[in-house]
Parts: sequence; C-alpha cells; structure tokens
Amino acid sequence: MQAGLAALLHDAAVLHRFADFLEEYCKEQERSQRYIDASGDFFRYAENLARGIKVKLRSYVERASRFPPEIAAARVATLRREMLTFKDYLRLLHTLIKPAADAHTLSIPAPLINLASDQLHQIEGMKDSRIVVLLTPQLMYFQRPHTYVKEDAGRVEKFISQAKFPTKLGFIELPYSQGTSFFTNLAIYHEIGHFVYEELSTLRRKNPHIAALESVKDKSLAKFPLQKDPQVRKLAEKIVESWTQEIFCDLFALRLVGPAFSFALVEILSMLGSLSRQATVTFDEEHPAPACRFAEHVKLLRKDSWWDAIAHCEPEQKKLLEKLAEIPSTDYRVYSDDSGPKRLMGAFVHSIVPAIEKLVRQVTPRAAPAAKRFVDTRKTIKDCLSVGVVPHNTSTPPDPVSIINSAFCFYLTALPDIVTTFEGVAAENDVEIRSRWTKKLEDWTMKAIEDSQVRSQFERTQRDGPF
Repeated sequence: MQAGLAALLHDAAVLHRFADFLEEYCKEQERSQRYIDASGDFFRYAENLARGIKVKLRSYVERASRFPPEIAAARVATLRREMLTFKDYLRLLHTLIKPAADAHTLSIPAPLINLASDQLHQIEGMKDSRIVVLLTPQLMYFQRPHTYVKEDAGRVEKFISQAKFPTKLGFIELPYSQGTSFFTNLAIYHEIGHFVYEELSTLRRKNPHIAALESVKDKSLAKFPLQKDPQVRKLAEKIVESWTQEIFCDLFALRLVGPAFSFALVEILSMLGSLSRQATVTFDEEHPAPACRFAEHVKLLRKDSWWDAIAHCEPEQKKLLEKLAEIPSTDYRVYSDDSGPKRLMGAFVHSIVPAIEKLVRQVTPRAAPAAKRFVDTRKTIKDCLSVGVVPHNTSTPPDPVSIINSAFCFYLTALPDIVTTFEGVAAENDVEIRSRWTKKLEDWTMKAIEDSQVRSQFERTQRDGPF
C-alpha cells in the first residue's frame, strides 16, 4: 500500500470513529431524554452531518486507491486537507453537543424557554429563530456567539450538501446549578438579546435600526483622537460595542418580560458579589457599571408604565434599583485611570445610550399593554398563589408576563406568609423550609405558564386552523 494512501486510511478511520460516536451519542440522548424543539433540531443536524462525513470518508478512500502513482501524492494531500475541515468542525460541535445533551427538560425550566422562544418570534426578522440551551459549569449566563459556527458549517456544507445548519439557530448557556430554577433563569432574556443583536448585525442587508445606532457610535468615537493609533481605535470600538450590547440586552429583556427581569438581575449580581459600592459605579472593559444599567432599567420601566404598576411591591430589590438609579453619572468610574476610557464612558452615557433605547423600542413589541394586563390580573394570581393553587383560567385569563411578574412580586414580599400558612409560625425563619416553598412557587408559576401556552395554541388553532 502506498504511504500516502496508508496515512489517508488511518486518518479516515480515526475521523470515522469520532463522527460515528457523535452520531450515536445524539441518537441515545434523544431516545433517553426529552428536549425542547431547538435542541432536537440541533441533534438531528449533528447526526445527519456525521452520517454524511462517514459516507464522504469512504468515498475518499475509494478514490485514493484508484489514483495513478504520478498524481497520487498531490491528490491525497488535497483529500486530507478536506478531512481537516471536517475535523475542525467536529471539534467545535463536540464542545456544544454535551452541554446541549445535559439540558434536557428535567434540568431546565422548559416552559420558560418555550415562552421566550415564542416571544422571540414576535421580533422583526426573528420569525424562524430557535434557541438551543446549554448547561455550563460557570456561575454565569452566556450567549454563545453563533456566527462563527454558521461560517464553519458553511465550509463543511460545500462537501456535504445534505447537512445544512439550521437557520437562525442560537446557543444560550445556563449555570447547571440554576437549571431547574425559574426566577433567576429570567436572565436568559438578556442572552436572547445578544442573539437578536448578533442576528441583526450580521444580515447581508444592514438592518436600518442597527445602522442608525452604529452611526451614533461612529460619531461619538470620531470626537476622540483615536485614528492616529489603529490599535487604540480598535480597542475603543471593542469596549463601546461591549457596553452597547449589555445595555441593549438589558432593555430588550425588560421590554419582553418587565420588571421581573430587573429583580432577577439583582439576585444574580448579588450572588456574584457584584453589588458592592465600588463595583456598582465602575465600568469594566465588558460591562457598564451596574448603577448605569439599573438607572436605564428604571427609566424604561417608568416610560412603559411598569413602575406605577409595581407601586404596591416594595421589596429590597426594588429599593436597591431606586438607590442605584439615583446615583449621578458623575460618580461613575472606569477600570483605568487614563483619560481615554473616562471620555469614552461620558460619550457612551450621554450620546450612545439614548440611541440604544431607541433601537430597542424599534425592534420589540409595545410594553404598556403588558403593564396594564398585569395590573388587571395580579390580584387573581396572588390569591391563587396564597392558597397554593396554580394560577388558572378566569373570565380574564392571565397572560405569561403577568404571571411571571405577579409570582416574582409574591416571592419577594409574600413568601413568609405562605410558609407560615402551611408550615406554622415556627417555620417562618427556617431557611430549608423557605427554600422548599420557593421551589413549590416556581413550579406553580411554570405550570401556569405552560397552561397559558396550551390555551394560546388552542386559540390559534381555532382561529387559523391546524395548518
């Protein structure tokens, strides 16, 4: 056997075994667990790709065995380069498949994920978008950038045309410790904002709303003498882009789910120790200061009628929001003592942030009706939760956003009441019992959301027909 053919055969066998394992692994997960629809789509794509690669490898070996000696070396080298493309892409999928497999419906708040997906479809240009959930060992929520995944998938697709990467498929990472919780997982709306921003920013035909924001950023950066040093200019652009996305994603989440997102973010940042006095006013290279972020939260909640709607709810989390929002922007700090970042921060706060809010309003549904629906149904929802009943259909069935915000307000202010009602006064200060009843409350909330989605699907079918 020729040396080149022997090396090709060896590489093909190793790659074949790798692809075969990934295919069988995905099949086994689908047989043994239940997943949200997007995860199932992703697994089936991986299976189809693995099968295509195995077929292609067999054809490579057959072709190579027939190469005339005078051209064999060059042709085999070409085939091995193509195989390297497959290896690189399978290594990338390898980092996604296991976290996706861990995120089955028993380890994530599936009703919340499904609701967020339905809401995502209401965003301009996001009709067919799907979100795959990944579980991560990091105690933080992330949106895994997906543009580079699609680009690598496109390179493989040139050789395996039947393996097409699902369109508008994104990846969001949840901490595995928070997987089954509900309230903290409202943070996924921020990560969905990253997905939307990435999708809108990478369209072949530039989204006009994104283009308007980019124009504001360019004008703000043009005021600084950055052009003389390309590296400094590039760093400034990266920092401003990171700050921009964080504010965009916060406001995006608020428009979709209301003040419950703000409460969830306070909980998460508190758990991470990010709300000390110094930390709350400091911009780092990737995130605006929490005081700046929450100031924009309060502004938007006021404009969208949510602040008045939650006037009855006065937990410590809301008081913290108010306190941080009152910090003047002159008290904000940056990660460096250099004058450049300080000037960038000023331009960002005064010029770019208003443009971000405008973009968010242009790409999200109107929020004021959601606040009114919450006011109309919150008492009914509270009454149900107070007696340990899943919020159910009434003459005015509660919508999911009203359920979420009512339940979160109940969790923050009335949980001790339900503990004493069912467990007695002696249990009021029992941490373990309180934790157990938090889980019950989250379960009731998720069941109410699931029931609401079933009802909405039934109503759509009655109105539009089954197809």
